[in-house]
Amino acid sequence: MENSSSYFFETRRKQEIASIKSLNQKRIPTIVFENIEDVPEIFTDSKAVLLVAQGLNKNNEHCVKICNENGIPVILLHDKSKKHYKYIYSSIADNDDITASMVYRYFKANAKEKIAFFGFYANSESDISKIEAFYKVNLNFSEKDIFHIKSGFAECMNDFWERRNEYDGIYFPNDFIAIAFLNYFRNNEPSYIEDRFFLGFSDTIIARLFHISVSSITYTSEAIKSAVLQIYRCLTNNKNDFNCISIDLKNILIPRDSTQKRALTNSDLIFTRGKRSVSMNFDPVEEYSHKSDPALKDIFVLENLLLSAKTVDLLIIYMFLKGYSNSLTTHKLFLTPQSLNTHKNNYFKRTGCKDKAEFVKLLSKYISPRHLEEYLRYISNDITDFSNY
Repeated sequence: MENSSSYFFETRRKQEIASIKSLNQKRIPTIVFENIEDVPEIFTDSKAVLLVAQGLNKNNEHCVKICNENGIPVILLHDKSKKHYKYIYSSIADNDDITASMVYRYFKANAKEKIAFFGFYANSESDISKIEAFYKVNLNFSEKDIFHIKSGFAECMNDFWERRNEYDGIYFPNDFIAIAFLNYFRNNEPSYIEDRFFLGFSDTIIARLFHISVSSITYTSEAIKSAVLQIYRCLTNNKNDFNCISIDLKNILIPRDSTQKRALTNSDLIFTRGKRSVSMNFDPVEEYSHKSDPALKDIFVLENLLLSAKTVDLLIIYMFLKGYSNSLTTHKLFLTPQSLNTHKNNYFKRTGCKDKAEFVKLLSKYISPRHLEEYLRYISNDITDFSNY
């Protein structure tokens, strides 16, 4: 992955790869290569197509070139580079211009006229693409409305704080920064959150479970799988007709608490053509690790825990948040004390907590029991009887 964007794409990439592997069920065998050097194994297969789970960059250009020379079609995910003229490859990505139009109309339809983009990272091609697209459609948006992450979240918030009352809507490059932002105001100025709109990106689990659930934009893993399948079939069945195929993924907006659960209407979805050309330039900044930022690191830790959590894990977490003792938790969930200890020790190891009290304190900071209950009902198709808990 592009190093500067890995904090955003890492979770999504795991989900997408899992979805693509399921193409085996459609009798399209998939093989995972951990190293680019292994790719020549497919050169003798007339039906082979190489899928790269990232955009074109200096780490995989040589691989794409070798495939071009050997007649192996290439598909790149999330490619928004400007190097298409040098290589032949198909691409799958969301369309930032269409998404920006949707975001702009969503804010505008709800009388949110002055929008800030908070958490912009100048080394991220993904952030730059979002900003340029939003700038084109929103004439009220300017470079001074972009708040940069340079040395960290705290510096970005300091820059924003003095001008916070100028804005009635905040747009974020991802859910993690949105949660950190809302958590900051929840602790320091709760009234700020009441009438404004806050919109994230990627629909993480923690965005659903946070005390102020975060409205988010995303496309589905199923859409990725479908796009890969369609391109694969076209390229292998019509090699003499197509050089490459590009597919734009359709993003959807999921309204939650942070935008008062206001849904998109059909009129909000009308595409707004760009009204001005892009004239913004951003100087690169020093490399910064989002995952080690004090305001963000616990959010990443919990998201990774939730991603790997099974239903029983989520039920244990729910019990802990409700203040249940270990003995009552084992009784309600039909677990042995030894089994519960195994689960707890795994949670402590994953989160760096030393005991249950510290773990519950971390959970309580970011997870609403009510939202977790709703999520459990969603993933269990409403069969969970919470009256027992």
